[in-house]
Amino acid sequence: MKDELLSYRTGGWCYYGTNTVQNPAFKDTDNVGKFMTFGKGFITDGMQKLILKAIEQGITPLIKHTDTNAREFLLSSDGSWVIIWYSTDKENDLKKLAQFLMDNSLVPLTKSGRYYNIPFKYDEQTRNGEYGDQFKASISLKDLMDLNTGEFY
Repeated sequence: MKDELLSYRTGGWCYYGTNTVQNPAFKDTDNVGKFMTFGKGFITDGMQKLILKAIEQGITPLIKHTDTNAREFLLSSDGSWVIIWYSTDKENDLKKLAQFLMDNSLVPLTKSGRYYNIPFKYDEQTRNGEYGDQFKASISLKDLMDLNTGEFY
């Protein structure tokens, strides 16, 4: 992972894009959330470049991932990490992000070849401590696309 590609790092997270008090990533809505993708090991230079590509193409203004170099913050003992791909809940924004994730093989396929039904989690749900069985997604990929074909509605 190349540190020079990061916008900043803090608290076990590496951030890309813009998100400061002076310049918040999402100004006009409280309906912000994220799709999450997972992996193991280290974040590669190629993954960082893909993250920057999503920002440069206007897919999202903000992405963060587990800082795999800050072992004291890792919650996972098996070396797994998460990338948080932020979006508003506007249908066009969600479809654009979902398409980007699919185009870059970040939405896994089931054994039968279907796309996994990744949930969209609102930031408010995270702030409210909704995890595991307590988390109920109101939007997921199945609401945007046919999981068998990958075609959007």
